Amino acid sequence: MGIVRTALLTSFWGLTGGVASVGVGMAYLAASTTLVNLTKDDPLFKTKTWARYNPKGNPAFQDVAIKRIPLQKIRPELRDNEEALTLEFCRGVWSRWGFWPQSKFHERYDKPPGTEDHLWHVSDLATAKYETGLKFSNHFEVVGREGNEVVVRCGGSPLEPGLRNSDGLVVISAKINREAQQAEFSLKSALFSSAGSFAEGAEHPIPPKITFLHRWYVRILVQSGIKNVKS
Repeated sequence: MGIVRTALLTSFWGLTGGVASVGVGMAYLAASTTLVNLTKDDPLFKTKTWARYNPKGNPAFQDVAIKRIPLQKIRPELRDNEEALTLEFCRGVWSRWGFWPQSKFHERYDKPPGTEDHLWHVSDLATAKYETGLKFSNHFEVVGREGNEVVVRCGGSPLEPGLRNSDGLVVISAKINREAQQAEFSLKSALFSSAGSFAEGAEHPIPPKITFLHRWYVRILVQSGIKNVKS
């Protein structure tokens, strides 16, 4: 939990420019980013990817952070291509100030043998194509890439390809709404224990402190990603 707290504080500094403005940054994120729980019929839960990584159907802590901005504020070369817009948004999520503290932590303290093929620097994440199989920071692996969605497995190390006590999926996406002249960016999360066994109707096992920090962190990542697509 310490790394998440550190990432949050460092990212708020990047957003607002100082400790005194952290409260302002939190207020801005809350007002400008929508955060809602996923419904039971969300498309994620019907995918082969979900069935593969959560085969027991274990309970998950899940939500989606959404931000909409006018198309005129998007880089012109991205306004007509959802796939290209998604890629640039994804690059921004993982290569800018939102994720930078966590990436540095993993590079310094969590770089075991066998991760030589992972990406470790935000400069590399800024140009990556996020194709299926990409691994980074010994904590993330792209497990799906189709159209305007990039699906990333998280919660543990890619060195553990099987079921895990700590597991999760993140879906990064961008959509263009021409009628409303808006672009919608979303970061969908589902955190669970794929290895655990739960009674029917049980709640997810994620501690309240982690869920609280997570809800702010995903807002930060979305805001960070948006900076990569704006003109």
